[in-house]
Amino acid sequence: MPAEPLRVRADGRFSSRYLDTDAVKVIRRLNAHGFTAYLVGGCVRDLWVSAEPKDFDIATEATPRQVKRLFRNSRIIGRRFRLVHVTFHDKVLDVSTFRAQVEASEDPHDPMIRTDNVFGTAGEDARRRDFTMNGLFYDLQAGELIDYVGGLNDLERRVIETIGDPWVRFREDPVRMLRAIKFAGRLDLRLADDVFQAMLDCKDDLKKAAAPRLFEEIVRLLNRGGAYQSTRLLYKTGIMDLLLPEVSERLDEKLAADSVSPMWGYLRALDECVRSGTRVSQVVMLGCLFLDLFDELLYDEGANAGIRDLTLCIDRVLRPLALRMHMSRRDAFRLKQVLVAQRRLAGLVKIRGRRGASNQLMSREYFDESLHLFRIMAETRGRFADEVADWGERVRR
Repeated sequence: MPAEPLRVRADGRFSSRYLDTDAVKVIRRLNAHGFTAYLVGGCVRDLWVSAEPKDFDIATEATPRQVKRLFRNSRIIGRRFRLVHVTFHDKVLDVSTFRAQVEASEDPHDPMIRTDNVFGTAGEDARRRDFTMNGLFYDLQAGELIDYVGGLNDLERRVIETIGDPWVRFREDPVRMLRAIKFAGRLDLRLADDVFQAMLDCKDDLKKAAAPRLFEEIVRLLNRGGAYQSTRLLYKTGIMDLLLPEVSERLDEKLAADSVSPMWGYLRALDECVRSGTRVSQVVMLGCLFLDLFDELLYDEGANAGIRDLTLCIDRVLRPLALRMHMSRRDAFRLKQVLVAQRRLAGLVKIRGRRGASNQLMSREYFDESLHLFRIMAETRGRFADEVADWGERVRR
């Protein structure tokens, strides 16, 4: 990679309506005190492809202590990677100091990076990042995009490339594999051939990653309109078999029976909801991923389980899955409630005083999520149209 960066005018590419005004204030204040500071990473990538960024991150030559002295509304966080959170009401901006690439562990069997606080230059900071498209800076003062790593060319080719050897980068931090899959699904990009092969070779290293980080990335895979494509890549690479073996086994069964899992339809519907601006809760996203595991139990008219038996059967499958993923107890319990409610929404549970029972269900805090998931299932599979219409009418009353 060249020592001197490529500089490209961003006029006309970076819409002012997408630029975060608070991030602009932070950069201008750092600049006014003599510090170089840029927008960096995903927000620059998204601005360049005319997408609305979710977060705005800032990189600067100022140390965390220097940044904190400039902003009273800030605090230093992190051990493995120290940075500054600058808070504006309910918004938090990450301000990090330029880092140099740290040496990986000397143990060839465990090269994971466990500390990352060696400060460096902008060029060094760009080269230590994961993917070329995430190593871009935006210089607000000059109105230029700065590219040390060839990220612009890769974005134009619509391909995901790692910065450096993908086998090394994935072994340093295995969660990068999930991030690559997330970006491929969300931005409709393809994985470079060597990146894909490195995933096949290094996927077992995901067992070394912290379970909460893995769960966080799985949730992110389902968000922002890339759930279908990302999940297909999880399955294709065999990573799903490691992280979500219950789902992978179910897909294998469907494939062996020469049928298609409805999960793919649920994920397509989820993506359409997200892209249309409809708010989708995390529980409904997870429901789209796991619903097919409970298909016969919830929607088979011949099944004769009462609510208590239904709850126990769902818990038997969901509990080990939730524990392995480190899903919060609140989310796991809410997901179980939403799944149990599916059979009642479908009218397949015989309850005395049906009208009163329906009103009682509608009063539950999990009702809206339950109905949202039920609608996705019904519309995807062309089932229970009358029940969906009936519940919609009750909600409008």
